[in-house]
Amino acid sequence: MTEALAQQLRKTIQSAVPRLLSISDSHACEKPYPDKWSIKEILGHLVDSAANNHQRIVRMQEAENIGVLRYSQQHWVNSQNYQAEPWQNIVEFWRWYNNHLAHVIERIDPGSLAHLCDVGYSEPATLAFIVEDYLRHVEHHLKQIFSDSDPREREKWIRRDPVKNQ
Repeated sequence: MTEALAQQLRKTIQSAVPRLLSISDSHACEKPYPDKWSIKEILGHLVDSAANNHQRIVRMQEAENIGVLRYSQQHWVNSQNYQAEPWQNIVEFWRWYNNHLAHVIERIDPGSLAHLCDVGYSEPATLAFIVEDYLRHVEHHLKQIFSDSDPREREKWIRRDPVKNQ
């Protein structure tokens, strides 16, 4: 299971990077609405998600229940000011961080896949769910980045129930 998810993450990275690099820095910075993230901020959010999920994936292999490990995504995006970061730097950092995560995911101890973490959903999530949900999250935000639609019309993230995985 984890090998297939790692491979899917690698394919996603390989497919997305050329498309991301084809976006100009000025276009990635466009922020027509103050309450909507720019493309830079969306990809920056995916860097933050990688960092937080990296912690979860590693820590959840160490203990059966690591308790609460949440993050305030708006604070992370704001405090890092992705708007001021060169676009290519964000893309490359996202690429390398996710390549490392694919490496980590591929090597998850199968005995830890039922370990738990409270990430703010209705119930604590298993490590298996965290990894699957992470990949779904990456793909969701890449669709937003590559969409030509108005930022107000972007598809919203829908949380899945970690118990039912729906």
